[in-house]
Amino acid sequence: MTRDAKGPDPDRPPTIGTADPAVLRGTWYILPTPFDSAGGLDTGSLRRLVEAAIDWGVDGLTAMGVMAEPGSLAADERATALRTIFEAAAGRVPVAVGCSGPSVAAVLGATAQARSHGAAAAMVAAPALFRDVDALPRFYAAVAAGAGLPLIVQDEPAATGVVIPVSILLASLGAAGARTVKLEDPPTPPKIGRLLAADPGLAVFGGLGGAAALWELERGACGTMTGFAFPEILRAIREALEGGAPERAGRLFDRYLPLIAFEAQPIVGLGIRKEVLRRRGAIDHAGTRAAMGPLDPATLAALEGLFERLAIEPSLDPYRPTI
Repeated sequence: MTRDAKGPDPDRPPTIGTADPAVLRGTWYILPTPFDSAGGLDTGSLRRLVEAAIDWGVDGLTAMGVMAEPGSLAADERATALRTIFEAAAGRVPVAVGCSGPSVAAVLGATAQARSHGAAAAMVAAPALFRDVDALPRFYAAVAAGAGLPLIVQDEPAATGVVIPVSILLASLGAAGARTVKLEDPPTPPKIGRLLAADPGLAVFGGLGGAAALWELERGACGTMTGFAFPEILRAIREALEGGAPERAGRLFDRYLPLIAFEAQPIVGLGIRKEVLRRRGAIDHAGTRAAMGPLDPATLAALEGLFERLAIEPSLDPYRPTI
């Protein structure tokens, strides 16, 4: 994708069909939604976070992923957040938008909104608790027929309650004309291997906070799409592997895995992620709209201990991973 500081041309028709495979790969950053001290949408922090992620060297941004708490956003908040993200990105990196919903109509409403901003792709998971997994290819075909955007098929059973066998996932991709998967059905490395054995031309992103990033990349993943607060680390691991330095990739992963795993914890992970971003100076407040509430003192102390042992000084400046 051409990087244009002026941003997408509003008069240019949206991209339709399969996304450029050179675009949908690499280290993508899923943006959380910053809130202010009163719990309202913090557009200033969101803009700063977009700028920071681009400075940190990400290959693309994903808006309205699961960790953006999209279900907690009112329609006007979602619209404002998306406008802020695309204005801040200004065409410098591609932006995909999470457009999952309970029905085809709901998904198409979200894809229309994403398309109006010039999104590179729409990420769509199975509707929550979808009962007939064999019907998923028909669902994705219907979405693709009206979306007007390339689709990223998201396989995320923790959020949807839907476990998708490889055969159904391949059929869904075929029905949608899609070539990109965001795979978060653990254990992810073997499933990535099975998908690529069946269709080597797929682009499969790993996720889940990067906790299996090395092994996913070794199985052929095209990159990692997650909100881990130090995407520079995930990029360094990927670039080491792609550059023919697997030992360096392994050592980097080994060194930083405690921080990756700490942030990827269920329930408290989003709060930890936002606290790290706050300490980096990318957002002003670490609050979430989840029921978990603020982090407890012991969790904050454990995070501080990790930073000390890894000799990390959280900063808005790009971080340079070491081994």
